[in-house]
Amino acid sequence: MNELKDKLAVVTGASRGIGLAIARSLVAQDMRVVMTGREQATIGAAAEAAGAGATGLVCDHADPQAVRRFADQVLKSHGAPDILVNNAGVMKWGPVLDMDLELWNDVIATNLTGVFVTTQSFLPEMLKLERADIFMISSMSGKKGDPGASAYAASKFGLQGFSQSLMYEVRKHDVRVMVLNPSSVDKSTSDREFGAGLHLHADDIAATVVHLAKLPGRTLIRDMDIYGTNPA
Repeated sequence: MNELKDKLAVVTGASRGIGLAIARSLVAQDMRVVMTGREQATIGAAAEAAGAGATGLVCDHADPQAVRRFADQVLKSHGAPDILVNNAGVMKWGPVLDMDLELWNDVIATNLTGVFVTTQSFLPEMLKLERADIFMISSMSGKKGDPGASAYAASKFGLQGFSQSLMYEVRKHDVRVMVLNPSSVDKSTSDREFGAGLHLHADDIAATVVHLAKLPGRTLIRDMDIYGTNPA
């Protein structure tokens, strides 16, 4: 029996990369999947690539009002998501000395505030379900800072704190909160599974989400670091 069949997932930032791979993998589990992107053309094409169970909707997760309108639309047309994947994010670089406030605010607005508003918008209805999962797609930058990445690292460190607090609030309602921290992700098409010079692929993160979603409801993996086996 496929325990994910016919359930609903919402995957943010799914026009490409990790988000698209996750959406595609959940559709392959016979789930209904709502995907978001900033542009209609790209999210529409991504939904078509993900499969027949996918729907693409436009949402800028840096805009709280847009997020709430999107959530209302999903809840009215599809119901509460059994799985929410907070993947939408931006990565912008710059040393602290030269960074302007606009860059800082844009990264925090999407990567941290956007996750808060998205989660808060869906949470009341998710709490009414028998069980539900919230996945936070973070980064190893949420555990270590790198030069030039202060805004991005701050957003991901913040996501760790937000997710831990949320987990303690909702797990008594059988809602699991799971944070995934990938190292660098290879966007090439190599299908080798081991050996030197290999980084993670987006499909590896997607496979991890499916695996965790299928774990018994009594099992909670709070925080998972995911590295390439032998990237050097």
